Amino acid sequence: MQVTTGDVTLSEAYWNKASTAATLQVTVHNTGTTAQRVRLSYTLPAGLTDAGTKGCAAVGGGAYRCGAWSTEAGVRFSTVLRLRVAGTAWKEMPLSGSVQVIADAPGVPGEATDDQGFAVLFPPGPPVPGITLAADEVAFDISGSPSTLTLRLGNTGRVDAAGRVEVVLPAGVTVSAPPLGCVAVDPTRTRCDAGLMLAGTTAEVRLPVEATPQAQREAPLSGAVIGQLDPSSGPTRRVQMSFRITSAAALATPVVSPPAPTGSQGVLQAGGATGDGGLTSVERTAVILIAVSTLLVVLALTLATTSLRRRLGGPPPEPAPNPAD
Repeated sequence: MQVTTGDVTLSEAYWNKASTAATLQVTVHNTGTTAQRVRLSYTLPAGLTDAGTKGCAAVGGGAYRCGAWSTEAGVRFSTVLRLRVAGTAWKEMPLSGSVQVIADAPGVPGEATDDQGFAVLFPPGPPVPGITLAADEVAFDISGSPSTLTLRLGNTGRVDAAGRVEVVLPAGVTVSAPPLGCVAVDPTRTRCDAGLMLAGTTAEVRLPVEATPQAQREAPLSGAVIGQLDPSSGPTRRVQMSFRITSAAALATPVVSPPAPTGSQGVLQAGGATGDGGLTSVERTAVILIAVSTLLVVLALTLATTSLRRRLGGPPPEPAPNPAD
C-alpha cells in the first residue's frame, strides 16, 4: 500500500484574509496482490483545521480519521481533503502535516501501512515595501547525500541597509556546516549576516543541509526563512516565507508483497531491490506473458505465410524429356 500527497500552497491572497480555504490531494495505491480494506487518517499542523472533508472526523490533537474503503489489487484512487488555514498560521511556520493509510486483507495476518508528509507553503510576507525574499526548493537524491539551500534577499528600497537571513528547519534537517558569516542559533535555526546591502541590490546565501533517513522518508517537509533589512535611516523591514524539502527516498516504489508492515513512504527494504529496473512481480509476470504471446503470434504468421506461398506456387514442374530418347 502506498500513499502520496500534494502540498498546501497559499497564494498572495492569503495575506488579505482572516482565514483561507485550501485543499490537499491524496492518492492511495494498492501495490499488493490482493484486495484490501483501506483506512485513511491525517494530522494537521497548528493553524490548520479540516473544513468538512466528507467521511472524516476529528479524533483530537490535530488528527483526523476517515472511513474504510475496499480496493482491488493494483487499483489507484485519489481524494481531496478540504482544509482551512488561519490568518495567523504563518507565525508558526515552518508547518508540515502527514497522511497515513493502514490496510488489511481477509484471511491474511498483519497490516500494510504507509505514510507521507506534506508541506504548508506560505508566500513571502506579510508584504513590506523595500524588501524581497526568495528560497529554492531543497531536494535530496536517492543516495541521501547533503543538498543545498539557496536564499536571495533583495533591498528594493532607496536606502542602504544591513541584511540578515534566518533559516528554521524541521526536525531531522540541519545545516551541516554553516559557511562564513553564518552561525547555528540552535539545532534547527541558523542565522546569516548578508552585510551592508546597497539600495537595489540582492544578496545570495547558500547553505549546505543534510537530513536524517527518517526525515527523508517523511518528506515532503517545509522549512522557513526570515529576511530582515536594517536601513541606516527608517524602520526595520522584515518578511518571511516557507520552502519545500523533498527526498527521492520518499518516492521510491514499494516492493509488492502480502499485507505486512512496510517502511514509510514505500522505501525498499534491505535485500528487496531487484535487478530488472525495479519491476514488481506482477509487472514481471505481465512482461513475460506479453513476450510469449508475441512470439506465438509471430510463429503463427510465419507458418501461415509459408503455407500460402506453397499453394500459390503449385506443384513443381515435371522434368523435361531427354531429346536423345
